[in-house]
Amino acid sequence: MSQLSAPTEPFGVPLLEDLPDPAGATVLVRATLDLPISADPSSPLARLRAEGLAATVRWLVERGASVTVWGHGDDDHPRRSPAAVRALLREVEPSLATGPRLHVRTCVEDAATVARVVAGHDLYVNDSLHDSLLPVPSVMVPPRSLPSAAGRSLQHDLALVEPFATRPDRPFVAVLGGERTGGRLANLEALVLRADAVLLGGGLALPMLRAVGREPTDPDDEMTWECRRVLGLAQRVRHRLVVPDDLVWASDGPGRISARRTGAGDRVVDIGPASRLRFGEELAGAGSVLWAGSVGRVEDEPFRAGTRAIAGALGETRTVLLGGDALVDLLVREEVAPPGAGLLTATDSAIELLKSGDLPALTALRQAPHRASDSAVGHVRLQSVAKRSPSCATRASTAVGANRSASGSPAVSHAATSSIVTGVDTPGAGTARNE
Repeated sequence: MSQLSAPTEPFGVPLLEDLPDPAGATVLVRATLDLPISADPSSPLARLRAEGLAATVRWLVERGASVTVWGHGDDDHPRRSPAAVRALLREVEPSLATGPRLHVRTCVEDAATVARVVAGHDLYVNDSLHDSLLPVPSVMVPPRSLPSAAGRSLQHDLALVEPFATRPDRPFVAVLGGERTGGRLANLEALVLRADAVLLGGGLALPMLRAVGREPTDPDDEMTWECRRVLGLAQRVRHRLVVPDDLVWASDGPGRISARRTGAGDRVVDIGPASRLRFGEELAGAGSVLWAGSVGRVEDEPFRAGTRAIAGALGETRTVLLGGDALVDLLVREEVAPPGAGLLTATDSAIELLKSGDLPALTALRQAPHRASDSAVGHVRLQSVAKRSPSCATRASTAVGANRSASGSPAVSHAATSSIVTGVDTPGAGTARNE
């Protein structure tokens, strides 16, 4: 499993080392507080989020800064209240247990409120890829006036995504599972654009099978029509979308599992044996794999077979990224995660970054003032600034440009069966090759 990344400047964003001297400064750190965050070693992503934030705070406090951790918490939640987060940070990083220089507060996405908070600080650190997905005030307003940088957690995620955005080992194969949501559909659309092949399981498997005519269509299911739109996108970019050959169904009654639907209330809970073999064959020659979400309902033991099978097929893959708390928890607990796999703390944001090559919050960091004299706030006690070459803006332009040029990357070269439209793989039809 990957740990926090060593200092590097992915996507050209400034890092903590690029900030003016923080001695005596007050620093506003935007953090992820509304995803699982914990010191529990049995929850790898929750612990990684906590360790990343603690590393950022420790770096600042050791250099004499006073830190305010700021995020979408809940004043009354037993694990997300300011007091709980402060206690967690001190548990993860014992050196923070003494001294008054650590504060935690919840943020509200209101521009005027954010501006008042910013006015009381000298520096800003964005440490949340999760909260960088949308251009909300808490990630866009502070860099307009404060010298700003990415914290260790954000740096970690960006360093993992950048090679996939600019120079992935080919074939680049994505596996998409998880819940059936609009966000997951957006993930699928993004991955169809970027990956040579996408293997689909989880909550989107059924509407996609309806879209290709393998399951009866539900006229009230809007997700099916959206899946048809994504199929058309796959056809246009000539990338392959691989749907399951078979599924595992469970009824509302206790202990009823079937290889086919037996009643109107049945639910898809895993991919079937044929799909496990098919997905394994697809992954056998992959150069890099991004796996977001389990392909079955892994909180229940009987429905973990598909996820375990995919994990077993990744042994020789050169580069693997994993995202999704339930997926990572299972793979680490059962010790079947690929050696050296990178762990993403914010899957949706990482996939959007992979698709677009940049996020507004990252642009805001690169455009932030780098000296106190550049800032509208103008705190005089910030005097020095780390200077690096090439400039952050140059590095960002290179990374983003490479990513956008890669959107026309060739499809995988091995044979694929296609019975609906070019770019969509379903079992049973003749063989065709994507050139």
